[in-house]
Amino acid sequence: MFDFYMDAHMHFDLYDERNEILRYVEKKKSYTIAVTNLPHLFQKYKEQYAENNHFQIALGFHPELVHEYADQIVLFKKLINETRFIGEIGLDYTKKSKEDETAQTEAFEKILEWCSGKNKILSIHSRSAAKKVVNMINGFDGTVILHWYSGSITDLRRAIELGCYFSINHQMLQSTNGRNIIENIPVDRLLLESDAPFTKGLKEKYTIDFNDEIYEYISGLYQQEIDVVKKRVKANFAKVLKEK
Repeated sequence: MFDFYMDAHMHFDLYDERNEILRYVEKKKSYTIAVTNLPHLFQKYKEQYAENNHFQIALGFHPELVHEYADQIVLFKKLINETRFIGEIGLDYTKKSKEDETAQTEAFEKILEWCSGKNKILSIHSRSAAKKVVNMINGFDGTVILHWYSGSITDLRRAIELGCYFSINHQMLQSTNGRNIIENIPVDRLLLESDAPFTKGLKEKYTIDFNDEIYEYISGLYQQEIDVVKKRVKANFAKVLKEK
């Protein structure tokens, strides 16, 4: 049996047992991108925890925190050359004021400008703002992963045309909209994520068991052997890492 485990978007910093997670990820050889929500958290954990072949910490500025921590955009720019991995960034227009939306848009615009042409890999949040996000990434020079995409199929297709990848999680399989989105993503653009600890079964303890659930679903969807699906996802991630 062929094995390939990955997690393109998880919140390592929100768990208490971080050293245990690091050992677990390395033991399982699960390729993991640990996103952060604020620049100072990236700085803190980058210094505190050693990255390895299977674990990378990403520089993030979560859209829901941009307005409250506006001054951290300066630190974000200062740290941007310390990693290829950027996230969690993006837009979230769920129940936000116009002032908050403006702050998010301005920060996201700056981050895209600073990252373009620098061989960066971006993990982007787009809840209730998919159309705006797709508009803004048009022309971006780098690799975009849309994490837990929940927008329209029209905007999904536009993102596909722009070359985006999509990290999908096991909770998406539980809703009609989530399954419909997955069914419209080309198999060569699929990556796996957990968004732990925000998804079912991962609030208390982190595991990579979600991989098996997603692989089984994709296998049925495309009528392909699970090993074939795993190899496809591995090839997708390898391409993400190599793209210039």
